[in-house]
Amino acid sequence: MTITVADLPPTTQAKSRQQFLDQVAAFERDNPKIKINATDSQWEAKTFAARLAGGQLETVFIVPLTEPPGLIKRRQIADITDETRALPHADKFESRALKPGTGPDGRIYGLPTSEWALGLTYNRQLFTKAGLDPDKPPKTWDEVRLAAKTIFEKTGIPGYAQPTTNNTGGWTLTAMTYTHGGRAEKEVDGKQVPAFNDGPALEVLEWLKAMRWEDDSIGRQHLRNGADVLKDFSAGRIGMTIATPSTYGDHITKYNGDPAMFGVTALPSGGTAATLLGGKMAVVSPKAGTAERAAAVKWIDFRYLRPKYDTTAAEERAKANAADDIPVGIPAVPFYQPQVVDPVLEIERRHANVPLNSFKSYAAGVATQDYVPEPPVAGQDVYAALDVAVQAVLTRKDADPATELRNAEEKVAPILERAQR
Repeated sequence: MTITVADLPPTTQAKSRQQFLDQVAAFERDNPKIKINATDSQWEAKTFAARLAGGQLETVFIVPLTEPPGLIKRRQIADITDETRALPHADKFESRALKPGTGPDGRIYGLPTSEWALGLTYNRQLFTKAGLDPDKPPKTWDEVRLAAKTIFEKTGIPGYAQPTTNNTGGWTLTAMTYTHGGRAEKEVDGKQVPAFNDGPALEVLEWLKAMRWEDDSIGRQHLRNGADVLKDFSAGRIGMTIATPSTYGDHITKYNGDPAMFGVTALPSGGTAATLLGGKMAVVSPKAGTAERAAAVKWIDFRYLRPKYDTTAAEERAKANAADDIPVGIPAVPFYQPQVVDPVLEIERRHANVPLNSFKSYAAGVATQDYVPEPPVAGQDVYAALDVAVQAVLTRKDADPATELRNAEEKVAPILERAQR
């Protein structure tokens, strides 16, 4: 029996591609009746629907976390509950990590391959210069505002930066809205409609406007995307911004940032302990028969899950990554409960090549947060419309946050409607 699997790294990533192919060979040795045909297909918004409708998708394919709810609802991916329950530690999955691939019926339709939760990165050295304790970063947005004001007054450097372009303004606004108990979309009569006009997003925009026009603590350059902000962060020109812990990799390798400067903590609270969950899931073609479905889940376990629960596999991967100067020790969303994942984390810490103390606050904070997935329908269109609202309050003193959100809703509502016909 042969199954096809996506996600083979491109030839431009030679080491990762070879590692993937080595795993295919090892899997086939362990499972001589299963052959793997690997492709380098990646999920693309513009082509995915056509490939799905044309039956061109692989047996196993990888999708962003925004996709499973719609795919489950339209019955476009296979129910893999029975096969998943046969996996090691199946009763010890971390429910928050599994939630995006779980249907309303409680059945499992997708398994996580990588997941991350947004946090707040901060410049530890600037904190010290401003008289702030870098081991006690802000836990609320009020504390972020106060710290930003202190950093600017003591150092002259903007204390906080908000990305605003290429959909990163809407993306970060959505995450901040979650921490105030809000959502970007909600279900009404079986369909997703805009929810960012319900109050919490307005609180966030008013907070941003106050930092810009009352405190003047966040600089005057505001038309930047997340990469632009990270570049300035690594150059020491920003005190704090929203990002994932994994940006440490770009901070070091792409922007030559100082490892001692980098700090990250959980996304501050606006009254609700929550953060935006992103990442990818492996799903299985609905055309797969019983045996193919079993083989597909076996491959997902071998490739993506085993290093999360098997200390030997985890150590092999940590050693290989460290040898390739890939950061080891950066906290990620755990797929399993502590009794399974803690021994794996201990192994990773032994081979860590990052300053672990800089990530302690983040790891402790996200452990108690609710993980909220990205908007399930036309998420990028929602982000694009909200970009405009964020840009408006940061670049025009007379911009009215409520009006900007109403304008965004008028733009987004018909897009969501068309996407669900």
